[in-house]
Amino acid sequence: MRHIREYDGLRGIMAIWVLLGHFTSSIFLSIPHIPANLSNRQAVDVFIILSGFAIAVLIDRSHEPYGIYIARRALRIFPVYWVYLSASVAITLLLPFVWQDAPAGAMKEARSHILASSISYFWPNIATHIPALHSLIPDRIIPQGEYAFLGQAWSISLEWQFYLIAPFVIPALLAARRSWSMALGLLAVFLVLAFIGRAMPMGFVGRYAIFFAIGIATHHLLNWQKTRSIQISTIATIAIFVIGALVLLRVPSVLPISIWVAVSACVLAHINAYKSRLSQLLTSRVALWIGERSYSVYLAHMIPLTIGMNALEKAGIEEPITHAVSLLIITVLGTAALAYLSFRWIEQPFQRLGKQLSTRAQQAPA
Repeated sequence: MRHIREYDGLRGIMAIWVLLGHFTSSIFLSIPHIPANLSNRQAVDVFIILSGFAIAVLIDRSHEPYGIYIARRALRIFPVYWVYLSASVAITLLLPFVWQDAPAGAMKEARSHILASSISYFWPNIATHIPALHSLIPDRIIPQGEYAFLGQAWSISLEWQFYLIAPFVIPALLAARRSWSMALGLLAVFLVLAFIGRAMPMGFVGRYAIFFAIGIATHHLLNWQKTRSIQISTIATIAIFVIGALVLLRVPSVLPISIWVAVSACVLAHINAYKSRLSQLLTSRVALWIGERSYSVYLAHMIPLTIGMNALEKAGIEEPITHAVSLLIITVLGTAALAYLSFRWIEQPFQRLGKQLSTRAQQAPA
């Protein structure tokens, strides 16, 4: 199967959605009937589906030993994560009152509480964030610990949990298609995870099993259709029917799932020699540039946003439009610069190191 560039572009657009949501919840302006944070957690839901798809592809193609697989995953997420975690800890210590002193913004109170808790439980937060296990710690043990320092990294912990178990779960899902006992066993596991999840933080992997499963199922759907030709009208009809059913049934998280269905329909159409307008948008140079650096964008953007808030507070800029435009410029330009640098000097070198480990393992004598 060809590399699916539409999903790369989708990743970039979702990263921008998260950035804009955090920006809009930090300004004085508001738009009636539109959530202050643009419901940007739904963009994270799409990221989670993407992760399920990408890991299913990796496991299906590489057949790596578990040690090599998890080492590559660790090299992919931890180096740049630790850099931005360190920078965020430093900002927390240097600007402890930045959100408390902010004149307005929908997230002012929540961010002030998170900042205070990050400092009050400083060392427990450090200890759980370094191995990215902070989304496993209940709020009653470390209050707000899931969002301490680098708030958006709650989903990094979630993805790391998935990476740890994926080589066992994905083959089991395949086996379940041929074995009733395996299917019943997996159903029991999902029920247990759902029960446990009620007492666990938002980033507990069991809460997102359905999203990972959608991504995994998409990989097998695309594999299934490789040797088949599907009419574009059929793809469009099925996609519209599925999205319509999701809306009518009021399925939770209907928006991220519908986004995934629409984009995957475009992918199927492109595989069958038709490139839609949406496909063209997702594979544009801008979308692909951001998509390639989306992990850095996702981790970096709160740093220039926080520094920008502090600078605007000190400058006494409170006029809503001037404040919003200034903060947007600082956030976008700062994020672009940080993402460019961390992608080039951290992400890419460690990705190459991971590939070298895999190559050496494959070339080693049995």
